[in-house]
Amino acid sequence: MKDGERVIAKKMDESIQTLYDRTEYCKRQIGDQSSKAEQTIKTKTYISITQIDKLTKSSVQLIEGHTKNSMARMQQTVADKAVEDYERGVEYLRCRLVDHYRDTVSYVPLSALNLSLDKHVQDVYVSPKIHRIKIENDGRLTKREQIFSYKDIFNDGNKLARRIYLQGEPGSGESTFASKLVNEWCNLPSTESTKEKTLFVDFENLQKFKFLFFISLRDSRHQTDVVQMIKTHVIDKICTEDEREEAKKLCLQIMKNEICLVIQDGLDEWPGDEALPSMTGIPKDNCIVLTTSRPWKLSDERIKNSQKDILLEVEGISDTEAFNERIQRCLLDKSKDVKESVKQFKIFLRSRNLQSISSSPMLYALVLCTWVDDRESLTGSSLYDLYTTLLDCLCKKATPEICYFNKTNPAPVKNFDGTKYLKPNKAHIDSIAEAAFSFLFSNEKESSIVFSDIKLSEFLLPSAKEFALKSGLLTKRKAKRVTDTTCRFVHKTLQEFLSAYHIANNLNAVNDVIFGYLKRHDNSYLDISQMFIFLCGLNISAANKLSAMMNELDVYRHYIYLGIFQNCILTGYREAVANKNTPIHLHLSHFKINNDNDAEELFHIWAFNKFRARSLGIVNLNRIIVSVCSRGVLSTRCQELDLFPCLHVMILVPLHLHK
Repeated sequence: MKDGERVIAKKMDESIQTLYDRTEYCKRQIGDQSSKAEQTIKTKTYISITQIDKLTKSSVQLIEGHTKNSMARMQQTVADKAVEDYERGVEYLRCRLVDHYRDTVSYVPLSALNLSLDKHVQDVYVSPKIHRIKIENDGRLTKREQIFSYKDIFNDGNKLARRIYLQGEPGSGESTFASKLVNEWCNLPSTESTKEKTLFVDFENLQKFKFLFFISLRDSRHQTDVVQMIKTHVIDKICTEDEREEAKKLCLQIMKNEICLVIQDGLDEWPGDEALPSMTGIPKDNCIVLTTSRPWKLSDERIKNSQKDILLEVEGISDTEAFNERIQRCLLDKSKDVKESVKQFKIFLRSRNLQSISSSPMLYALVLCTWVDDRESLTGSSLYDLYTTLLDCLCKKATPEICYFNKTNPAPVKNFDGTKYLKPNKAHIDSIAEAAFSFLFSNEKESSIVFSDIKLSEFLLPSAKEFALKSGLLTKRKAKRVTDTTCRFVHKTLQEFLSAYHIANNLNAVNDVIFGYLKRHDNSYLDISQMFIFLCGLNISAANKLSAMMNELDVYRHYIYLGIFQNCILTGYREAVANKNTPIHLHLSHFKINNDNDAEELFHIWAFNKFRARSLGIVNLNRIIVSVCSRGVLSTRCQELDLFPCLHVMILVPLHLHK
């Protein structure tokens, strides 16, 4: 090989080696860089993932926080909306309720003579005399202090009482007091609804009641629970048909959340099988219940003393002169001298010995309205005379024809002599009286006061029914269905008066009807006490016979401390004396003497009953008048009083004598 070729070959080998070396170096460099890059990438990737994870957790926490806040805000918004809707619904319902009460409950009839002549309660209202009644440990009822404020009505000490009872005799004003209370509540917080500035003006005690539900038990004869009564007499009256279900739910919600007052007016006129309407579904803690009733109804042994948190009794009006003036301002023209007319009416009452009617605002207004209309017509002084005059005036409204009873056509009872409008309507009155008696002593107690128009037609011809409605003896309430139309007498005492008139002309009714009725309903002898008093003025023979039946039932009852039956006999005795009826042989076995004003009359009753007397209680505030007497052991004082055969004498000593 030539030298030149060898040199070239050598250089080429060197060049290839150099290229190879450089290639290897580059590979090594690239490998190192790749490893570094891979490590860097791994490192950076880990860092990124860690950062992302931290960011993700932070974001999740942030999102969760925002979500929770949003949910809380949403829940608060929903809650606020619910509260707002509730308060709006409450206010709307309350406004509707107030408007309803202002149009209905706030108006009362001026007189039983004309129920359509109603006036706003504040125009005729005078505060009644209300006393607290204490129920002693032995069951006796003791009249305590007179009360003058709503606080005393609703509070037992420093707390609200849940069950309050206001009792009163017929027409004494308990229902009018309830109407006035409703009217005051409707005008809260204003106090301008009353013109009186002395009694029952503590309106802040009415502001405790967020809602007031007024129920007329007289109009609830087919209902047994208060919730249903509220729906029928409140909700159905103020809400449209599509609103009623929601309104009922709202009412129940209100009773759970707010302090409410439920007024049950006229328990004695509610014919339910139970002693009281059911309060099922109504929270006990928030609902205060005020119930008005006649005393006999609250003597029902099913109404336990423990269920009477507060017992009150209304005894007529506190200021008869103010009541006299208010009624006359509603009746007389503005040109008349009201003050002089008030004086003349007081003179009339004294001349007729009728001052005692002030205990009954209903009777007082009845006499006053009759006197203003026709002063010559009021001539008698007994209760029966008064209702005879009322009946005569009512007949005049239907048929103004004047016709008197005479020897040829004598009066069916002596008290009807001298009446002007009864004779032409005697046939109608007789059939209406029969209906009054039949309903009063009906075995179906739910129809004794309020009865169907169809049932009434069994006793009255169409002409008699028309007369009864025109005269105002009966009232009728129409309904959507003819079969639901109901009737009632304008006042229960008028029904009792007519029942007594029927008995006076049908003496067999005592044995044929009343005897069996009292045996089946042995507690009802107290319920017919007013009718019995009328009968004493009408027919003393029938009254004597009926008193024997009633006394037989009273002997085995536990009302001796209450003196309810004795008061009935005592009032009947006075009525018989006022009408000069003899012989008066009224039966009574339990005697309780604690009032000197009654002593002489009770002595006369005792004289006839001394051989059937079972017990005698005599109370004097300063001393014991008699000591214990039993068969065969008589004290000197007992002998002086001729209390010979008494079986047991109880000495009722005032509490302060024990100290």
